[in-house]
Amino acid sequence: MKIGIFTDSYKPLISGVVVSCDSLREGLEALGHEVYIITTNCPKVKQEKDSRVIRIKGMPLPFKIFKDHRWVLSYKKHLFKIKALNLDVIHVHTEFGVGSLGLLAKQKLNLPLVYTAHTMYVAFFDTQKSFIVKCFKKPILKYVDYLFTKFIFNSDVNILPTKKVLYFLENRYYNKVNDTSKINYQIVPTGFNLEKFYCHNHSSEKVFSLKQQLGLKDSFVCLYVGRISAEKEIDYLMDAFTSFHLQNPKSKFLIIGDGPERKNLEKKAKKLNLDDKIIFLGFVAYDKLGIYYQLGNVFINASLFETQGLTYIEALAASLPCVVRFDQALEGVIKHEQNGFFYHNQEQLITILTSLYQNPDNFKQLSYQAQKSVNLYTQKTFVTNVLEVYNQAIDNHKLKKQKLIQHQKETSDKI
Repeated sequence: MKIGIFTDSYKPLISGVVVSCDSLREGLEALGHEVYIITTNCPKVKQEKDSRVIRIKGMPLPFKIFKDHRWVLSYKKHLFKIKALNLDVIHVHTEFGVGSLGLLAKQKLNLPLVYTAHTMYVAFFDTQKSFIVKCFKKPILKYVDYLFTKFIFNSDVNILPTKKVLYFLENRYYNKVNDTSKINYQIVPTGFNLEKFYCHNHSSEKVFSLKQQLGLKDSFVCLYVGRISAEKEIDYLMDAFTSFHLQNPKSKFLIIGDGPERKNLEKKAKKLNLDDKIIFLGFVAYDKLGIYYQLGNVFINASLFETQGLTYIEALAASLPCVVRFDQALEGVIKHEQNGFFYHNQEQLITILTSLYQNPDNFKQLSYQAQKSVNLYTQKTFVTNVLEVYNQAIDNHKLKKQKLIQHQKETSDKI
């Protein structure tokens, strides 16, 4: 099968969408399928060496939070590139730029389309502090709503990573999606290669050496991995950690990742006089990330923005109990008091961390259950499920085509 994956972001950028697209490509190619990535140009890539990655020139966005992303303005002139690929199915992972090109290709080239809804933009824009974003929030969301429904109703099958996205669809677009039978969808969680995160793939000597290097020896380490941006609410975690640390002075908070809020949060750590206890490690290449999860005792997160949350799965694979703010996206992923804990406020977070710190014997069972719980999120399961969706999309597309031909024939006969 020839598959075109349309995404506005791809390697070397790091995000949940990039991980999903790359995992899917890798798994499909291992089964003998031909996969093309259609994406935008990236300032970090001077010349693309991968012949199956097609980069389309775009313009920078006027928002700091999207500084590495590009917006494709002209779609039609790129259609010939898509046509030459002779695709069997189009899989779109974005509502913008390249996604619109994918939708146009479906319409003009008469191809089946699968759309994955990765991002809930309402929650995203609610957390942004930028003056420009706040000023243009309403028109931006109106445009996003237009695009979102356009894809949902024009796709042959929609992929929703979790039930949270389905609930969001029903609540946000009630008038248009008050009956979910009107849209074709399958709930398919993203899965990926978890080998690099498993404890047994990292020697205790290397982990110990890295701990010494970072000043984490003999520390109880709360770990965050991900983008450092407003919607992740890392400042919320820092406030809770400050109170926790006062009671437990051997604790440290290790933050791995980069993003637009990093400088502000580093300043906050200094104001709290905890800049030696709250450690900003910065960007770590994804292929080297596995061993860094071994530095933590517990994984913490406060985001309510996720549609699935791939870093939670990475942490569980690394045998880390997850202490996270309750969110529908994590139902089924985090099992309270089995592989982690849910909290609803900072006081609960502090209480849970204190309990874990004071009762290390609880870790053994939690760690065992954590790694065991990620079997549903393997790359093999993910790719198998997506292939079923592709075949369903192809069948749905053929059926629509047949109905259209039949309708045209009946109309012609009446004339």
